[in-house]
Amino acid sequence: MKKISFTHFIFAMAIAFSLLPINSTAQNISLQANQLYDYLRNKQLADSSTPIESFCILPLPYKNHIDTLPYTTPLKKNNHISILPFFVNTQYNSHHPFGWNTGAMIPSAGAQLLVSGGIFAQYGKFSFQLQPEIVYAQNLSFGTFPTEFADVIWSSYYQWLNKIDNPEQYGNGSYKKLFPGQSAILYHPSPSIAMGISTENIWWGPGIFNALILSNNAPGFLHATIHSQKPIATKIGHFEFQLIGGKLSNSGILPPETNRYYNSNRLYQPKNDDWRYLSGLTVSWQPKWVKGLFIGFTKAAYLYHSDISSIADILPLANIIQSKSAKQQKIGSLGSVFMRYILSEENAEIYTEFGRNDKMATALNLLSENNFPLGYTVGLRKLTNLRDNGSRFEVTAEITQLELSAANLITNAESWYTNNYVRQGFTNNGKVLGAGIGPGSNSQTIDISWLKGNKKVGIQFQRIIHNEDFYYNAFFDTQDYTRHWVDLGTTAHAYWKFNSFYLKAEMGLIRSLNYEWWRIPGSNYFKMGYDFLNFHGGISLIYQLY
Repeated sequence: MKKISFTHFIFAMAIAFSLLPINSTAQNISLQANQLYDYLRNKQLADSSTPIESFCILPLPYKNHIDTLPYTTPLKKNNHISILPFFVNTQYNSHHPFGWNTGAMIPSAGAQLLVSGGIFAQYGKFSFQLQPEIVYAQNLSFGTFPTEFADVIWSSYYQWLNKIDNPEQYGNGSYKKLFPGQSAILYHPSPSIAMGISTENIWWGPGIFNALILSNNAPGFLHATIHSQKPIATKIGHFEFQLIGGKLSNSGILPPETNRYYNSNRLYQPKNDDWRYLSGLTVSWQPKWVKGLFIGFTKAAYLYHSDISSIADILPLANIIQSKSAKQQKIGSLGSVFMRYILSEENAEIYTEFGRNDKMATALNLLSENNFPLGYTVGLRKLTNLRDNGSRFEVTAEITQLELSAANLITNAESWYTNNYVRQGFTNNGKVLGAGIGPGSNSQTIDISWLKGNKKVGIQFQRIIHNEDFYYNAFFDTQDYTRHWVDLGTTAHAYWKFNSFYLKAEMGLIRSLNYEWWRIPGSNYFKMGYDFLNFHGGISLIYQLY
């Protein structure tokens, strides 16, 4: 019998559902529409009467915000089917890749386009959402890790390349690919719970620019899910949760210089090309005694699907129940604890996420254990009081730190999202599932914006320092402290609503210092960096048909 692809299955289901009567809306707000999440999050800070959701488990159901979203409802009552908003996301980098949280887009130079649209249907307690994504990228050539580096430096670099599937460039020439995108088939046993199969992007944690465990940095992956649709009321407060089990894909792209040798040993070590299974769980709790406080945890584990040995591998029970695969150290595991606190009287919020790359994070093991891969995100957002003309100012600041502090961890390349056995690491289609800045990297972001209704204009300043774990591994012994690869970015951005169009645009200049850790041979102390000015821009458009 001929096998039916997931895409063909989705298309057949779309035809079937188009014949059924529709009574309600239940689609999710796509993570492609990050400007809408930004709008809703600010609205929560400005108006304490809005729905109290943690914003730590995304996507959110559209129906929970039907009266507050800046575009009108796409459904009329009793329609057979609805047409979802049409998305067009573009990106341009003049010299080399920059940017993250771009989903199915790839790191590339030149122009790139993501187009998405679809349909939604519901019958009784079942809902169906078809929203594929098409990606096209010029994928122009750009400078990658220098071939001029000595074999000993390449040996250090391969300590990372052999433990993660995270290519710098996706082949040569233009890139074209169709993804299932933000599609899902769900059963809703109650207004608070949904379960089913999805390829939607997921975001866990309170961060705005980075999430340690799951974000929309990589393409969405096929997964089964059971999750809350809205905060669930109990005697001790409200809870939100999500439990997933999914399939992670490999990029299929070989690392560079696979025929290099060092000390007669070939640096490249072929990876197992089996697909990986991911299990994960997140819970957010809003204690009834402290208004505006959300605390929670995330945990995830991944292994080659051929190594699944028991139900402990299928469910997120790593570090709780020891399966055969866990005892043989064939499972990668990571997790975090997080907090978000809304200061409603100040129209502000503070948030933090602390995690570790080797096991489920708890308050006890974060404080009592040493020499483990720790990472964190800390941030705040503040809105000024409403002015006479109805406008406000917003200030957002966020720091993410993935650089390791223990020398032995750096030496052994135990960076975030890498793994000694599951050597594609915590990635999907070659992109990190968590913080898009990548292993060993740090970022600092400050954003200052003017707001009025659903309009926003601002400027963002960013500093990203790339893979410090590799830097110290490769260059510390030579006492060469001048090779840190640092990006300094200044980006102007705006989003605006025009009738049925919701437009977001950004334009920035990124100064890359010591690009790819390279120093120009023969240069003096005051001018030794391989520095570039990179223009980064993009336009995102949401078009609502109704």
